Amino acid sequence: MKALVLYGSRWGGTVAVAQRIGQTLSEEGLTVDVVDAKNPPKNPEAYDLFVIGSGMRADKWTKETLDFMQKNSKLLQIRRTALFVSCQMADRTEPEMREKAKKQYLQDTANQYGLKPICFGFFGGFLDFKNSHGLIVDIMVRINRKSLRRNGLDTTKVHDTRDWNDIEAWTREAAKKALQATDRLHEDYRPF
Repeated sequence: MKALVLYGSRWGGTVAVAQRIGQTLSEEGLTVDVVDAKNPPKNPEAYDLFVIGSGMRADKWTKETLDFMQKNSKLLQIRRTALFVSCQMADRTEPEMREKAKKQYLQDTANQYGLKPICFGFFGGFLDFKNSHGLIVDIMVRINRKSLRRNGLDTTKVHDTRDWNDIEAWTREAAKKALQATDRLHEDYRPF
């Protein structure tokens, strides 16, 4: 089985997530290409499994990942797909906030393109405030620095809550579901 791991990343945190997913899929016996959504493959029909993910900013996927899903929605509707996001909302302790974000970021995105993914991944994020995150975000961080610290986010340190064991376990489950899938694609569809 040939898999495409297509990712969108603004500041690099999702790159490492996609690479770990690709590595784990390879360990499970799949042939894998890990590709930045800014340079999507010219022949997506060559893939049996699509694992598509994005870092989130202001509740939005990267433009390139959304463009890929829009352009290839018909193909993705008939192939095995899995969606994932890497974001700070996954770190929230309030269950209702986490569930709301999972639905918005994953289920609603899948519905927008008519997809029925075999699984959804909801992973922690990565922020390094020493690097610029764009003028607007940088200004917001400066203005809200005290509030961020009160909420446990020290802007003088790297904030990395990606759980590599969780990412690998999710990927192994995705590989298992993809390999076990029959011609009746998505018959055991369970979003979460």
